[in-house]
Amino acid sequence: MHVAASNPLYVRREGIPESALEREKEIYRSQLVEEKKPEKIWEKIIEGKLKKYYEEVCLMNQKFIKNTDITVDTLVSNMIAKTGENIIVRRFARFHLGEELK
Repeated sequence: MHVAASNPLYVRREGIPESALEREKEIYRSQLVEEKKPEKIWEKIIEGKLKKYYEEVCLMNQKFIKNTDITVDTLVSNMIAKTGENIIVRRFARFHLGEELK
């Protein structure tokens, strides 16, 4: 249900291809140039924007839709503590109505 509602692209931030990260960083740099921000603070700003990007596109970094006080990663950790089972999210699938299967 969470994947259907939140539409994450990756399970974890380590799964994001370097090319996608570089593309995002380039977008942020362009924005900073347009906003005329001083170059010495760019890295801090980009770091903050990337953190927000991870929260949007990485399943484990997203706020859990049924309880936005915790992330999906925290939910899984809590469930591991509660059940004693080793729970690992390796992948997910999301189907969109009208979307063709490849």
